[in-house]
Amino acid sequence: MEKVVVHVLETATLAGLEDACRKVIAPRYRERANMGPEARRLEALGTGLLARYLLGVRADEDLTLGEYGKPSVSGAPEFNLSNDAGLVVLAMGSVGGPAVGVDVEEVPGRYRHVEELLARKYYDADELAAIGDGSTREGRIAYARAWTRREAILKAMGTGLAVDPRKHPEVLEGWELQSRLLGDAVLTCAMREPFCMKLVPHNASDLLDCAH
Repeated sequence: MEKVVVHVLETATLAGLEDACRKVIAPRYRERANMGPEARRLEALGTGLLARYLLGVRADEDLTLGEYGKPSVSGAPEFNLSNDAGLVVLAMGSVGGPAVGVDVEEVPGRYRHVEELLARKYYDADELAAIGDGSTREGRIAYARAWTRREAILKAMGTGLAVDPRKHPEVLEGWELQSRLLGDAVLTCAMREPFCMKLVPHNASDLLDCAH
């Protein structure tokens, strides 16, 4: 059975270490860390730090981007990245193994987009029953789980939302999926083969020690 290790970094552990982080991450992540709201800037720093520590990414040329932006590193295991809700995650498979997709999404504090969600036929009856009217936390967790499953599949495919599952629902078939609740966020991994999933937490100071 395939194994997926999901490395999880809480961006709160970056507090006070932002300058040290900028010195060791690739330029693309430094640039992103200068744009947008603070939460997104910290997520960019955390992404760069995980990429440096786990994949050896020191320069932009260490990363190759696919047609739709999916990153890869020569000689490295299959991997995928995601960030939201103060979390950065890097899911890592095996070298030459099947593609892996990962997505993390904050559980909404209130239900949103209910009419849009119901109109999306690629949500199945069980998922819609679990979501309900979104008035409960359990329903909102089910919403985040359903959403991250779609995103993880599309990211494993390497297309992202360039492929619309509403028009091509067949792309969602035949995938193995595993989800975990991480505080106020849901994380989901997708792979074509059956896999076991292990979560490994990190903090920024330990990663910086390894990066030097």
